[in-house]
Amino acid sequence: MTIDKSSRIPYYEQLREILEQAMRGGRIAVGEQLPSEAQLCDEYDVSRTVVRQALNELTNEGLIIRYKGKGSFVAPPKVDEHLAQSMIGLAEEVSARGQQLRNQILVFERQEPPAHITQVLALAVGDPIVRLDRLRSINGEPWVVTSTYLPFDLCSPLLELDMRHRSLYATLEHELGLVLERGRRTIESALAGPEHATLLGIDPGAPVLLLKSIGFLAGGRPLEYFLAWHRGDRSRFDVELQRHRAHSEGMGTMSMGEVGEEDVSLLVAGRDRGSQA
Repeated sequence: MTIDKSSRIPYYEQLREILEQAMRGGRIAVGEQLPSEAQLCDEYDVSRTVVRQALNELTNEGLIIRYKGKGSFVAPPKVDEHLAQSMIGLAEEVSARGQQLRNQILVFERQEPPAHITQVLALAVGDPIVRLDRLRSINGEPWVVTSTYLPFDLCSPLLELDMRHRSLYATLEHELGLVLERGRRTIESALAGPEHATLLGIDPGAPVLLLKSIGFLAGGRPLEYFLAWHRGDRSRFDVELQRHRAHSEGMGTMSMGEVGEEDVSLLVAGRDRGSQA
């Protein structure tokens, strides 16, 4: 492809499209270096300003990674995750995509919880919990670190099981008879601390997506509270939203009282239904 200099489309946008198609079509593979700025200038007969603007666009879209003194490289594709709006667990989602999930158990024990965990799980002071921390890798690549907290009185049998090859949700449902009915979830940006950075294979201070979730049983009792630190360079959350309009005579209006809580906050997390199981 060439730059159409008679087109009204800016040169940098045409070049961005050419390079994107080359990457998506596999002509420039993941991890492969793009031609240098000088090479792109010569090949497409454009200025260095045009080339740099095209590369900036690709960088902002997460399609390439630029290293000072080294050049531009094709970024690994981000994987869409639907955990923000569904009760499906990560194990089930990864399996449905035909990928392999590996769990490394970091912590798995009975603990006396800190005050805020006691409050979140609606426990009495002094009630113990089961804590399960895992490093979860997809196709051999570290992906997410999770910390899960569960009431000990309901979930103590888990401690007798090998959770390295089990889905937490499937185990809770099929072996303990505990079925989550609903949940609340938030997603926020955060920076990786030294411990999480080491586990995920990223630099300390690198961006991560932090999920916080509470799962409830049918009667309203909290069963699970988890925190999940997802690599910001490999994860992307796909959320489907639906706007609910109030029905009234005359001009349509939307009142806060008639809109569900999920819609009001968009809650970055869609419908707040999900898990890291």
